[in-house]
Amino acid sequence: MGRNKYFLIVNLIAGHGRCKELFPKVKAELDRRGIDYDLHFTNEPLEATDVAQMVIKAGFTYIVAMGGDGTINEVANGILTSEAPLPLAVIPAGSGNDFSRMNGIPIEPMRAIDLLLAGRERKIDLGYIVGDRYFVNGLGIGIDAQVARDVLQMERLRGVPAYLYAAIREVFRFKAFPVTLEGEGWSEEHTCISLGLANGKYCGGGFKLAPQAEIDDGLLDIAVIEDFPKLERLIRLPQARKGNHLGLAEVHYRQERTVTISSSTKLIAHIDGEQYRLPGDSFEVTVVPKALDVITPA
Repeated sequence: MGRNKYFLIVNLIAGHGRCKELFPKVKAELDRRGIDYDLHFTNEPLEATDVAQMVIKAGFTYIVAMGGDGTINEVANGILTSEAPLPLAVIPAGSGNDFSRMNGIPIEPMRAIDLLLAGRERKIDLGYIVGDRYFVNGLGIGIDAQVARDVLQMERLRGVPAYLYAAIREVFRFKAFPVTLEGEGWSEEHTCISLGLANGKYCGGGFKLAPQAEIDDGLLDIAVIEDFPKLERLIRLPQARKGNHLGLAEVHYRQERTVTISSSTKLIAHIDGEQYRLPGDSFEVTVVPKALDVITPA
């Protein structure tokens, strides 16, 4: 069996510069261990998707995403739209690192490098906005999408504190929106502040909005949070962070393979923490079981 060869796709601006700080240490450690790799630094949105597609047939064993959840999303989309998908490894260097959290990938980069040599391949599900993009963690519509947008505009705060600050601010100013959900044999209408389509438990830097989600169960977790008075929103925020919100009357939670979403209002959305323009006033989201091989702890 030949020697493994890794292709690193590195987003230096991930994590508000955290990736740029970490990369020299990561490179030095890869060189110290004699790991065979090539690399590419991304310079613009969606570039990682194109690069991942191009290197699939170039003789590499693994593609490694170094950055945040948005970088992982782009690389995963490139892998899934190529002819011969390769396994994905991750060196976390973002603000939220929710994908790494739910896969047990160490946030500390030196320990993440250990996985390149000693991890195992695990098949995980992906979400798919039909006709457009895959997501690894989730599609968020509403207040969590606004929070993600706020975090991207921050210059001083980063990581979990940035998400918490933005969430508290949006509690007092975000306006609820109408939405209709339709699945096989069911339909619901809600006025809500948050609609999450989750592949994994975590989003927004560790918020457990979909506490029952598993990334290999072949299901999407749909979490609807209807509106609260503003002060009650502030009280409920810690519950949502810990995943203790499912018992609230304003929360509706179900697991499905496919759902169609429509609204009379323009919806604000994020996909894996990055701003996302929804494909229309009505769109379908589905799960793609066992779609991606990921290197995780043994």
